[in-house]
Amino acid sequence: MKKIPKVILKTLLIIVGILSILYIGVYTYVSINKQSIIKQVTDEIGKKLNGKVTVETVDLSFFSQFPKVSVLLDKVSITDSLFSQHKHAFFQADHLFARLSIMKLIKKQAPLNGLRIEKGEVYLYTDSTGYTNTYLISPKKDTATVVSSSTEKNELKSVVLKEVSFIIDDRKKEKLHNYFVNDLNLKLDDKDDLSFSFDAKADIMIRSMAFNLPRGSFLKDTKFTGKFEMVFNKQLSQLQFDSINIKLSGQPFNLSGRFDLKGPAPQFSLRAHTRSLDYKEGKLLVPERIVQSLSIVDLDKPLDVDVSIIGPLKGGEPLIYINWAATKTRLKTPFLDFENASFSGYFTNQFSTALPRNDSNSIIQVNNFSADWYGLPLVSRNFQILDLVHPTLTCDLVSDFPLTKLNDVMGSNFLQLQSGEGAVNLTYKGPIERNNNTNSLVNGIVSFKNGTIHYAPRNVAMKNVSGEIIFKNSDVFFRDLRCVVLDNKILMQGQAKNLLTLINTEPGKASIEWSIATPALNLGAFTFLLKPGKKVVVTSNSKTKLASAATNIDAVLEKATLHVNLNAASLRYKKFEAGNVNADVTLLANRYLLNNVSMNHAGGSMHLNGSLINEKPNYLQATVKASMENVDVSKTLAAFDNFGQDAIMAQNLDGKLTAKVNAALGLDEDGKVYPATVESIVDFSLKNGALINYEPIKRLQNVLFKKRDFDNIRFAELTNRLEIKDREITINRMEIQSTVFSFFVEGIYSMKGNTDLSIQVPLNNLKKRDEDYNPENIGTDKKGGKSIFIRGRPGTDGNVNFKLDLFNKFKKEKLAADTLNK
Repeated sequence: MKKIPKVILKTLLIIVGILSILYIGVYTYVSINKQSIIKQVTDEIGKKLNGKVTVETVDLSFFSQFPKVSVLLDKVSITDSLFSQHKHAFFQADHLFARLSIMKLIKKQAPLNGLRIEKGEVYLYTDSTGYTNTYLISPKKDTATVVSSSTEKNELKSVVLKEVSFIIDDRKKEKLHNYFVNDLNLKLDDKDDLSFSFDAKADIMIRSMAFNLPRGSFLKDTKFTGKFEMVFNKQLSQLQFDSINIKLSGQPFNLSGRFDLKGPAPQFSLRAHTRSLDYKEGKLLVPERIVQSLSIVDLDKPLDVDVSIIGPLKGGEPLIYINWAATKTRLKTPFLDFENASFSGYFTNQFSTALPRNDSNSIIQVNNFSADWYGLPLVSRNFQILDLVHPTLTCDLVSDFPLTKLNDVMGSNFLQLQSGEGAVNLTYKGPIERNNNTNSLVNGIVSFKNGTIHYAPRNVAMKNVSGEIIFKNSDVFFRDLRCVVLDNKILMQGQAKNLLTLINTEPGKASIEWSIATPALNLGAFTFLLKPGKKVVVTSNSKTKLASAATNIDAVLEKATLHVNLNAASLRYKKFEAGNVNADVTLLANRYLLNNVSMNHAGGSMHLNGSLINEKPNYLQATVKASMENVDVSKTLAAFDNFGQDAIMAQNLDGKLTAKVNAALGLDEDGKVYPATVESIVDFSLKNGALINYEPIKRLQNVLFKKRDFDNIRFAELTNRLEIKDREITINRMEIQSTVFSFFVEGIYSMKGNTDLSIQVPLNNLKKRDEDYNPENIGTDKKGGKSIFIRGRPGTDGNVNFKLDLFNKFKKEKLAADTLNK
């Protein structure tokens, strides 16, 4: 057993000895033939290349790649004929090792079977005129040399590059490829006459891969590493690789590709697949222009990505197609942020095959989109971005949700949704960047039912709310909004032109047209509208990016102009009742404008215009221009609470009233009149009138016609102008032809104790009047003939006392006062 190790050791020593003898022989041969070997190698290089070759030093390297023998060329440079102009050497290297086959050296055959290049650069340059140094790649033409066949067997077995730049700079076609090879080891295997393979191990920094420089570079500053095999087809001059595994910036990719290296229009194709690609890292692999478009969104989970790039090798834009898929990711966009977003999609730079491949013909398409938005489940059937130069987003959003979910979304301090169900079906087509007109590009419908909405400024709830809000560009339409407000059933329609633009720019200029219809309206329930809106503290809701939008919505609700057309079959306000009510009301921030209000009341009709201004706490200034036609005067006085006066009350007056009223008055927040603020001019006509138990007239019975019936006095048409101011009524000379007697009255009836009335009673009243007497007017311009005058003034008890005014002092005092006022 001890002999076996000795035999092995002896055998090894013999083999080493033989190898040493052979290597010494090779070394001796190489050393003796050094100059001829160097000349043979440099001549071989000179035969292959057309350019000017310069080498600073040439030597044999016997030990640097031991046990292989190499020719070492230092400071090698190959330049074209116009190098002095453009200053880009076709090739340069600090060190070039040309590995040699000793047997072929001995046989005087081409000995080169390996290359090693250290610290060098290959620069393929084309200037803006089309001149290029790439002609140096073509073999030198020599009539004395037989042109090799494309299927000639390749003797080169390996190529090693260390710190070598490879640059394709085509300034005519604006193409720039720049690769810095840290380490590339290629083992070449010439399998047969048809192809040979490359076994590669690569560590390369891709500085630029720009097929069109103005449109940006793919894989810019990306590290490429991998160990893989490629095949070169000699007949087709085609480089191929299939399903090789590499890494780009540490991210694993699987690549397949083909490069056609001959023909008038050589092409290439690349396909890449990766899984779990970080979105931020993935964006760095595409040109900046595409990054900008992709950066409109952000994802917190990785994507599965497939990429296809097909195009010409000699310049021109390649066709790019990128597919992706994401699951349950958080998606941020300029408009909304989504949770649990799942979708697939693609990008291509040729949306229309009839148009060239460029940014303006690019598309980003998202398919099968579903996500949650503040608890609202959303689905999009179409999500598309066209034209990366001026990006346009087209998308739709569909959702069904409880209305209460919108409270966090809206963040409104004015509106609180307390119950109900909602549905959204919206589309958007417009710019990606948010601006003041973005909302104007929204179209679609928001519908809701069984809702309860609380309006905080007025502390009022709308119940059983249902209807639709329709968006058409910047306009908003409200269709069939039904609700119950304070037991009033209401149907509303509305529209707001240009609202979605103004909501972000000038909410105070927004104008909303609103139509309200109701079978019965109790206006008394809405006296809260006379009070200032409850101050609602506007707070920022950090939970939603729509907080600013909600603030704008609140600003519209507070500042916009609201035009309301009201139609009510019946209306009631305290004692006032009306039918067939039509009103045009404009609601501003602190005022109401009443336009063309008409209604049926007390057997006649009423028309009015006016305004109501909230001037200070618990005080509203009202102005009214009203007309009444043939209304029951008793019912009208009762309905309006005798217009805040006690000169003549509803129970004392009967007849059909036609009047025109211009009035200004103050109201409190409960709608009650401040009597001292009433200032009015009333032109009226009262037909078929009667005074019933009117105490001031009945007191005349103590002076005149004690046997006549003062309880029910019928009179002819009564016309006059009353001037009301500071709780006093100025009665211009008025004729009263009645069944009891005829008289003229004028003066002031005061609720401040300053009453001063003059009653002229013509003596022809002494003539007896039968029960069927029909009084007729003679006109206030008539003097009335011989008369007695009665003057009514306040007595000690505060009531008006009537006494004879034998010398008509009232008239004399009035003339004196008028003269003094002049």
